[in-house]
Order: sequence, then structure tokens, then C-alpha cells
Amino acid sequence: MSSTSNPKRNASSSFLDEIDFHFDSHRNMNQKPLSNQSNVKKFGKGKSGSKNKRSNNNFDASNASTSSVRLEYEFPLKTIFLIRQTNLLQKLRNDGLKVSFIFTASDSDNKDKLIVLTTAEFKEDISNELQQLPTVIDHCDGIAERICQYLAHQSEKRDFFNRKLQELHIEAGITYIDQSISVIAFHSDHHCKAIAILQEVFDTSSAKMTIEDLHFPQNMKNFLSLVKKSIPQSNDVWLEDDFESDTSTCILTATGPRNKVATVMKSIYDKQQDFKVINYIIKDICPLKTEYLRLYLKDDILALEQQYFCKIELPTIHESETFSLKFSKPIQIKCCRSYKDVITGQIQKIMDSIIIEKEDSISQYSRIGRTYHCSKSKSKLQHCQKEFQCMLKVTSHQSNSVKDKPNLAANDLTKGSVNTDKKWTPPRHNERMMNQRFKLPTYRNSFVPKASPLINKNRTKVLFGFGNKGRFINTTTERKVDINNVAIRLIKGTIEKEGTNCDVIVNSIRLQRYQEGKIAAALCNVGGSPYQMECWSQLQGLTVDEIGSTSGGHFGCKEVYHIPFLSSNRSLTWLGDRVKDCLVLADKNGMSSIAIPTIGTGGIGLNACDVGKKMIQVASNFAQRKSSYLKNIEFIIYPTDTTTYAAFEQALTDSPMESDNEEEFIEMFTKPKNNNELGLTNNCQLLFKAQCSNTKVPVDINIYHGAAYDLKADAILDMTVLCDTHKATDNHEDIASYADKEHALQTLRCLRISESKHNVYQICPYGCFAGFTTLLACINAQGGKSLTFPLLDIEMNATNLESLVDMIESYVINNLQAENSIHCFNFVIGYKDRSAEMTTWMLEIINKSLKLQWTVTQNNSAQNYGLNIYYVARDKKAITSMKSSLLANSNTWSHHMIPDEDYIKAIDPKLWYQFALKIWSTYNTIVIHQDTGDGVCIFGYDSDIMDTVSYLHNVSKAYLEKQANQEVQKFAAEAAPWYAISGSRKVKFEANLNYEIEKNYNIYSKDKTKCQFYIDSKAKLVNYEKMNITDVATGRKYYIRKSAFEDNHIPDNWVYNRKEDITDGYYELVDVTDRQELKKIKRMPELSGFTVNKVRRIQNWNLYRRYQIMKAEVTAAVQKYMPTATVERQLFHGTSSSKLTAICKSGFDRDYSGTAAGSVHGTGTYFAVKAELSRRYGDGLLLCRVLTGIYTQSSGGGRPNLSIIPGSQSERIHSVVNNTAAPDMYVISNDNSAYPEYILDVS
Repeated sequence: MSSTSNPKRNASSSFLDEIDFHFDSHRNMNQKPLSNQSNVKKFGKGKSGSKNKRSNNNFDASNASTSSVRLEYEFPLKTIFLIRQTNLLQKLRNDGLKVSFIFTASDSDNKDKLIVLTTAEFKEDISNELQQLPTVIDHCDGIAERICQYLAHQSEKRDFFNRKLQELHIEAGITYIDQSISVIAFHSDHHCKAIAILQEVFDTSSAKMTIEDLHFPQNMKNFLSLVKKSIPQSNDVWLEDDFESDTSTCILTATGPRNKVATVMKSIYDKQQDFKVINYIIKDICPLKTEYLRLYLKDDILALEQQYFCKIELPTIHESETFSLKFSKPIQIKCCRSYKDVITGQIQKIMDSIIIEKEDSISQYSRIGRTYHCSKSKSKLQHCQKEFQCMLKVTSHQSNSVKDKPNLAANDLTKGSVNTDKKWTPPRHNERMMNQRFKLPTYRNSFVPKASPLINKNRTKVLFGFGNKGRFINTTTERKVDINNVAIRLIKGTIEKEGTNCDVIVNSIRLQRYQEGKIAAALCNVGGSPYQMECWSQLQGLTVDEIGSTSGGHFGCKEVYHIPFLSSNRSLTWLGDRVKDCLVLADKNGMSSIAIPTIGTGGIGLNACDVGKKMIQVASNFAQRKSSYLKNIEFIIYPTDTTTYAAFEQALTDSPMESDNEEEFIEMFTKPKNNNELGLTNNCQLLFKAQCSNTKVPVDINIYHGAAYDLKADAILDMTVLCDTHKATDNHEDIASYADKEHALQTLRCLRISESKHNVYQICPYGCFAGFTTLLACINAQGGKSLTFPLLDIEMNATNLESLVDMIESYVINNLQAENSIHCFNFVIGYKDRSAEMTTWMLEIINKSLKLQWTVTQNNSAQNYGLNIYYVARDKKAITSMKSSLLANSNTWSHHMIPDEDYIKAIDPKLWYQFALKIWSTYNTIVIHQDTGDGVCIFGYDSDIMDTVSYLHNVSKAYLEKQANQEVQKFAAEAAPWYAISGSRKVKFEANLNYEIEKNYNIYSKDKTKCQFYIDSKAKLVNYEKMNITDVATGRKYYIRKSAFEDNHIPDNWVYNRKEDITDGYYELVDVTDRQELKKIKRMPELSGFTVNKVRRIQNWNLYRRYQIMKAEVTAAVQKYMPTATVERQLFHGTSSSKLTAICKSGFDRDYSGTAAGSVHGTGTYFAVKAELSRRYGDGLLLCRVLTGIYTQSSGGGRPNLSIIPGSQSERIHSVVNNTAAPDMYVISNDNSAYPEYILDVS
């Protein structure tokens, strides 16, 4: 800037200070600036003493005389501006002229009018004055362009500057005309003074900065806005930005008052760091809240982003992720440094306003759990969440592995050797433990190692346990032989370790000295004082020829069988009998595996070969008798005892098939493997065991996966029997909350099941929870020591389970000193996920501070805590509404009635409770057999009812098929019986085995190259060339023979060359040419209206022979129950001509019933009295012999009528008809009850 004289500098300096003050105060006072409008008549002060003169010289046009003059002039706008800025009017008046100015707009561009009002006296002087105005000096030389631009936008500052020039008597001014700033004056010296003052007062300054890391560098206006907000002085300056994209730099230029510019530039440098971009995260915020924020509070986040020019990125929570209030994902924020704290505070404020409510340990099978997982409910749930602005999250926590088990050294076990010279007595500290049961520390999670499943013959088996580092690996080998699907194994190892693989461990003891002997001592060491106390309590009354039983939870098995070998005569016969008793008892109690040590081969001195031979023989004989449950027999041989192992191995190799009862074996051999007709068996698996040992008799709480009736227990609780009141109720969702304690006692009844030696306590499920203590008292009064009960309610959760445990503890505390009280409580759940839930909840409950001391001795279940339900919203009302809506849209219980299926009818009423418990455990439904015989009513959720109905239909269909197959097999056994020959004895095979043998023999007869066939699920091998059969498991062979069938002769009208042509199994169609035979057929009244063109006879010896056998049975039944009934009729059967060949070859098949025109009378084969009716069902017409026998009215509606013949116990009617008074249609349900005799070609 060019230099100026000191007076100017001093003037401008003081002027600058005054401008600073003015700019700060002017805004607060809201002072209006000087206006350039023509009607404004404000003037600056004149010289001293001019006030009166100005007043006298004012020209008042309204009072003027007729000598007044009006003059009009047009001047450029800048001239007009200077006339006003230099206050020319006041100067004229000061000179004594009476005059007034009026400024008006002109029609000319860039000009305004000046109207002068005066008198004639002063007209000439004023006219001369105005005409002699100097030329306007107009330029901005020396003024920076940015200052000009700044002044162009600052009208207030222009007006104030012009007033100050007036006060300084500088006749110049700044004007903004035609979109440009001009410094104008009439005289050059005044113009220079104005320029000089502008240069001193205003300044422009630039700063260059790199903006790569500035917030929003792509939009510099945002940055400038932030600067202006943070620096108050920035409002008095003009900030510009020049962004250079190539160099990522920005030049900021500030223009305005010099002092303000300096202050602003300094503040920009100082504050630059605050406006740099930073990325930071907010941690430790519940992911549920961040998800709610993302879904429902987007507007709040958007408002923050717009207000603070930031970017907020919320984490996304996927459905597959597990929620936890302790787990969080960070919120990522990008903003300028100065807003970090503000943004964080605002987000935290929003988060604090979000409410979370949690319901945990809810079963996935509960009403709410089902609703959430139901695909049909998904859309409803989403709609409700949106409507109530309430987020619903359901999570589950499952694990496929069991928790790490601690070292056995941490357990409360008795260590060291056991003195076998003195009579053993129970631990003395038991009484002290009972007296201080609430004070002693509890040892929890004392797991016993559970080994991996056994593997096949001669393969290495790895067992897992625990050692110094919490785990041991013991590699053993095994030798195995399978007999009738029962595995007999030789295992190297110790009984206390290998026994953990089995359900039962066999122990050798001395009466009253239960720790004596190496086997007993080893078990006492591992089982510790709780096991020793149980032995002392349970084995007191044991005699030498009996088997004692204690809990196996101390070793990871189910039970320990104790045989008093050391108190016996120690003979092989005694030992063999007791081992046999152990096997039978284990099978009876539903055990699947047993571990037997090589008793007597140690210090007792029995010959290892004799012991091995005897034990293997006992095991082999047991396996040959087809056990129901016991499928694995393990002989445990000490690892270093090679002599005993070799002896047992030789016994297993040399004589595994030896039987002490040949007659018994062949009787069993000719029967198929055991098959449960109703499919009610279901082995149980022990998942969890907790034991309380500070009682007189240890108390166990067990959780099993399986069926309640399959466990050995004195009492079974059956809560599937609804009382009359609740049978009439459709909805059964409030069972757990039913609070009537007396209802349990009112509906309780006890059934004694003699075969299984246990009581079944049937009770209405309503009141089970509330009256559980009463139930325990009733069972205790009946002498029950063990109780098994299924899941009491489908809505059962962790809280309900904890209540049951509390009631069990109260019962135990009230019976601490009683020996004959319930000491075993078995929870049995039929479906695996539910049993895992129960096990996980039970473990959590046991680990709490309970009244008694409990030790977890077994936990083999995967962790499954059920469902955790989270409700997230901004107010409690929304959560309440969401819960109500969730219940309103959830599934409800209903009922469905189905007619009695054959399968259901076949169930023994005494075993109905087993069937009902199986259905409850598997499908969560309650089945009630109606007393009226109308059918079965099923209660449950709709989806579960559908599954139950489907199951019942399938098993009923399978049952009917099996019954039909049995009829076919029975026919085959009677038509072509096969025998196994043992010496002079001939033992007939049972029907289904006989059928397999006959079927394969027919194949062999046609193709002699294949002579060997497996039957009975590959348990037996038949060789037709050598005519013998081999038991695959034992290798035992028997000759087989087929009895000749001579009772039925070939019909006289059949045509053949050799008898073998008929009896070899092939069928033949023969044209009937015999006149008498044709005449008899053509003259049948039932063929009235038809012309018989051709008749072909069907000659099928196999079908005919089966028909004759069935005819004999029907004839016998008719003669016994209804002698007047007609056994056999000639009837017609219509079908498609394409099916004639199949019928000729294989006979009728009722499974095709209804394919032509429906099955209005149920499944069966339909026959008509008249040919006209049969022809409606196809173009092929058969004349058949049909065993209609004793018939009854059809049930209609597509349902078969399987009524029993009046007077018989189980024989069913032979056929049904459409009208008993005058039947014209017969339906048979046995395919062998009809023989297709002729094919008729009619027109």
C-alpha cells in the first residue's frame, strides 16, 4: 500500500480505532445505516452557529409566495451521491440562500433528478452553483480488488465510512453503483485522502493450508461456516477459499478491517487443529441399542450428522450373531475434533433413553419360542415391531461340547489303599456332615470321565479321562464277537476306568466288608466316601445268592451290580449263575451295556482258562436268547494279565457257539429277531446326575433323554390323563400356573403294573406343579424309593424347574433320617434339544446356593440355555404393547379328534400309559382315548397335532401292512412249511422266516447258479444246494427240509401235460373250449344283457393253493360261528384290461383299492354280483371265486369295517357289503380270499 503523510496516518489510525468500536457496537444497537434513497433528508452538522441560520434559510414550499421558483436538473447517480455526501444543500444555506432539494428518480438510465425549490431572488445563484459543479473523480487506484469486493457486500460499513468522511470534512465517498465499488470526489485531494484512509482501515490477508485431513475438504463452505461459528470476529470480515484440487491445498483469504483481519487469521491458524478430521469409536454400548438406533432412530442420527457435519456409522447386527448385554460393537464416527465431545454426549443421551427388557431361559418349544421360529409369524412380528417401535430379538446359546471336567483330585474322594484285614465300617464323618450340612462348602461339577463310544473288532479305541493336566489318554485294544446282535468284547484295562463306557459295572464283594478284594478296593478308591456310604446303606440285607445294586453315578455309569463272590463257595458254577443273573437283570432294567471283571483269576486262584470258558459260555448263551436291551457285554481284563487275556481270547475263538441247552437254542433259532410290534421301546440315555450325600441315603437327581417307562423306578408319574373338567377345555397353556394344590390329590390314581413291578401314578397335569409336594408324600407312603416323571408342561422353563428342585429339597430335608424315602428323582425328556435345555438349567440351579450340598457327578449334555428374548424400545408402554401383541399372535392349544386306528386298537390297555407318554415326549401332545370308543382326542399346538396325526396314520398303515404280510407269511408257512432238523427233531420255522426261505427257494429253483441267501436281517445264511442253514453269529448249522403239500389236488378242468407244469409256480391262460364249461358260464343270470365272446381260464397253482388254504380257514369259522352263511360265491370284478396280466400272475392287491372309482367302503378288493356293475370300473371283466363268508354292513366314508365276528375273541369278519338285506357288492380285505378264475370277453 502506498505511503501517506503522518497527519493522514494519525487521522486514519484514530479512525481505525473508531471503526473497531463502531463495528462491535453497531450490531448490538441495531442502528440503521445511511441510505442513498432520494427522500431521506438527513444532513451532517454545519459550522458553529449555523443552526439558526439554517432554520431561517429553510425554504417552505407550502408557505412560499408566488415568486417561488422550481428548478429541475438531471445528474449522474454518482454526482447526486456526492451532492448529498458533500452536503451541498447545507453549504448553500450557510451562504444565505433559501433553498430546498428534492431527489427523485429520472427516466434516464444512471441518472436521478434534483428538484430545487427556491425564490426568484436566489434562482440565478443556485443555478450557477449547480452548473459549476466539478467533474467527478472516480477511480479505486491503490485499493485491493478483494477490499472492493468486501465493501460491495458490506453496505453497513460503506454507510458508516461515508459518515465518517463527512465528519472529517473529506468531500468524498464510497458508492456501490452498477455492481461495482467506486471512490468518488469532486476534488483530487479529497479523493486521495479517502483512498489513503481506506488503505489504512481495510486490509486483505491470505493463508495457505493443506486440507487433506480437514473435515469435508470437498466442500470448503462447510469449513468456513464452522470457522465463522467458532470465531465471532469472522462475521466482520469476508472469507474466501481457493481450492486447488491438484495439490489438495486451499488458500483462505480474509478481507475487512485491518485489526479484524489480523485477529481472524490468527484465530484460523490457532483453530485449524480443531477442524481437522478425526476418526474415533464409541465402545461399550449394548449391540441391541445400536441395532435399535439403526432401525428406528435414523432421523436422530441424520440430524446429528447435519448439525455437526459428521458421519456416524452404526454396526449391523446379523441374525446369526449371538446377543449379549456384555458384548458390544463400536459406533464409528468421522467428524472434526472440536465436535467430538458434543457428538459423543448426544449419542450417549440417545442410548440412555433406550430401554431393554430381557426374558431368559425360555424353552424353544414354549408358546413364545414356537411363535418366534414359526415362519408364518415372521411377518406379524415384523409388523408389530414397526407399529410399536419396539425391537424384538430372540437368541439362543448352545454348545456341542460338555464343559471341561476338573481333575478327579478336586473331588471329595477317599484316597490311598484300603485295609482289607478289618471289617469295614462307614465313614465316621457322615454324622458330622449331616449336622453341618448347611455350613460345609459344596464341591460342584465333580464329573466322572466319560469315554468315547466303542468301536469295531480289533481296532484301537481311545478313551478320554483326566490326569495331572486334567486329561489322560489311554489306548486299549479289544477283541469282539457278535451273536444275535449282541457284542461280546474283551477289553484290556481296569474296571473303574473302562466301566465308565457301560451302563452297568459288576463288582465282586464280601458281605459286610464291601471294600475287600482288588476289584472292590479299586471302586471304593474312585467312588470315595459317598459310594462307600451307599454300599453300607443298600447292601446290608444282601444274601450270598442275591445281586445287590447301587447307583453308578460315582463312576459315570447307571448302576453297579454287586455279587458276593468272596462270601460264596467260589465255584465256577456259582460264578456262572451270578454272571448270568447280572446279564438277565441288566436286560430287564433296560441297560444296553455291562462291564464284567475277570472275577476269580487273581488271588483266588481259579484257572483262567476255566473262568474264561465259563464266562464266555454264559455270555454266548445269553446272546443266543435274543436280549431286548442288552447289546454289549464287556469283559475287563487287567492290562498286564496276559495269561487271562489269552485264556478268554481262546475261549471266545474256540467255543463261542457252545450251548448248554440245544433244544432251547433251536427253538429260538427258528424264530426271527425280537421285534417290538408297537414300537414302544426307547432306550434312555443319562445326561446329568447330581447327588446329595449329606443324607442317610444319598439322594440323586437325574436327567435322561428317552422314555419314562423305560427306566427302572418304583414310581412313574403319568400326567397325560386329563380330568373330566379339563377334557372339555380346548386351551391347555396354563398348566404350570395352575395353583390348585388339591386338584393333584383329587385326580390321583395308582396303577400297579405287575410285569414291570412299578406303580404308575396317573394325574391330571393341572396342579402337577402346585401339588408336587403332595405327590411326593403319596408316593412315599406307598413305599416308593425312586420316581420317574416326564416333562410336566410344555411351557416349563428354568424358573419352574428351580421350583421343583426347591420342593425336592424340602422333601429331602423333612426325611433326612428316613431310609425308606424317595432317594432317586428321574427327569425324562423324549426330545433331545429339550433335554439339553433341562440339563443346562439344572446345572445352573445346582451351582446356586441351595439348601443342601449337591455334587454333579455326570454331565454329558451339550449346553442349551433355551431362548433369551430381548425387548428394546424408548418407553415401557411400547414394550408392554409388544408383549401383548406377541401373545395375541402366538399359537394356542387346540384339539383334534381322529377315529380309532388299527394300531391304537392293538395297544394293550395296560400299556396305554406308555403310548401316551411316548406321544407326549415326542410330539408335545396329550392323547386321550375316548371312553365312548369314538376315537382318540389329541390336545396340543396345531403343528404338533398334525405331526401326531401323521405319525398315527403312518404307524397304523405300517401295522396293517405288517398284519397283511403276516397273513401272507402264514399262508406260505402252511402251504409250504420248512423245518430245521436237529438230530431226530424237526422244528418248524416261524411264518416270516418260513416265507423268506420259500421265496428264496423259488428264486433258486429258477436259477441254480445262486444257491446261498441271507435271511432274518443277515443273521442266518441258507444254502439250498446243501439244504442247510447257518447261524451267522455262532456258526451253528442245521439241515432244512420242505414238507410236501398233498392236501390240495389240481382242479379237474385244468389242462396240462405234466404235473410239474402246474406246480412249478408259473401261471397259464387257457382258452376254454369245453362246451359244458362254456355253457355254464354263458347262462349265468348275472351276465344278462351281455354276449360272451371268449372265455380264458387262469391256471395259477400258487394263487389257487393259497385260496384253498384260506377257504379252509373261512369254512371252519363259518361252521363255528354262523353255519348258515355261504362260504364261497362266484362274483365279477371289473378292471382295466392293462391290469389283467398282473392279477393273473400275482392275484389281487387291495393297495390298489380306489384307483378306478374311489373306496367308499374302505380299503379292499371290490366284487359285484352282476357283470353290469363291474363293467363300470373297466373294460376287463373277471369271473372270480370269492370267500365272502360272514359279512356285515360297510362303514362307508372310505373307512374299513374291521369288526370282530360275533361270538369270537379276535377273528374278524370275512367281507363287507353295501346292503346286508340285498347285497350287490362285496368287499374283502384279504387278498387270498379271492381267486381270479376266468377272463371274460363280452359285448
